[in-house]
Amino acid sequence: MHVHFIAPARYVRASHEIVRHPRLRATAKTLLLWALSLPPGSRDTILTIGKRMPEGRTAVARARAQLIEEGYLHVRRSQHPTKGTWTTRVLVSSVPLTEPDEIETAWRGSVRNPALGEGEGREAGTSPKGEKNEGKTSSRAATVTVAGAAEGEAAGLLGRLTARDRRLRLGAAEVLDLAPLVADWLARDPDMGRLREALLGGLPSHVLAPAGFVRARLERRMPEAVAGPGAAAGGMRECASCADPVEGGGVVCRRCTGVAPLEGGPDTAAVERNRRGAERARSLLRGAMVTAAA
Repeated sequence: MHVHFIAPARYVRASHEIVRHPRLRATAKTLLLWALSLPPGSRDTILTIGKRMPEGRTAVARARAQLIEEGYLHVRRSQHPTKGTWTTRVLVSSVPLTEPDEIETAWRGSVRNPALGEGEGREAGTSPKGEKNEGKTSSRAATVTVAGAAEGEAAGLLGRLTARDRRLRLGAAEVLDLAPLVADWLARDPDMGRLREALLGGLPSHVLAPAGFVRARLERRMPEAVAGPGAAAGGMRECASCADPVEGGGVVCRRCTGVAPLEGGPDTAAVERNRRGAERARSLLRGAMVTAAA
């Protein structure tokens, strides 16, 4: 192969490991090189880059997920402790970073660059243009908080579990959003091993939307609710008054107790037939028991 190459005035340094990467799709390579080529101070983000790429939103979303999976892209969301504003920081690397120590080192040594996806947050519930929202409500207007100790523990557990597999990496807001489901699970079944297996067992090779995937698994595999201490025993019995079936182990049916009024009055003929049938069944049963004993 003959190569005709003219050195450009402006260029980005791309390693052969990126250009010849056997798993990275072409869209992922383009997105990565575009991000690496941005000058300091650029206001571009991964989202704005993707909008200008001809491959389309779906392909760009898959490329972003693949870059995260391969260790070239790392996303962190943090909330201001007093203002409640959220900040998203994205670290793009020219080499894959997979070990926690090297990732942390890269974060500490990185220069804060809006081109990598970082944006200044705003007060939760405020308009991006400074317009007043008096009299208006929004599901996202309030600052995301953890309601109660149970959900706080659930959020911590979910964060630790999903951190074990980079296919299920979740942001802080996503963990808090899913915490009530995890708290509900633990209230039904406190065994963390079963929760871990439900979330991490049999994962597909690629997870494009980790938060949606985790939510679906929690909802589909949620244990049955534990019956309260006052729940009635199961089974069917006969009403002592009319011989109708009684659910839940009761003695008298709802109609005979007056809780469920009869429509058009009781059917006395049907009541009598039920009584005769029940008495005959009991007689046959007693006869069979006597014969067996003899």
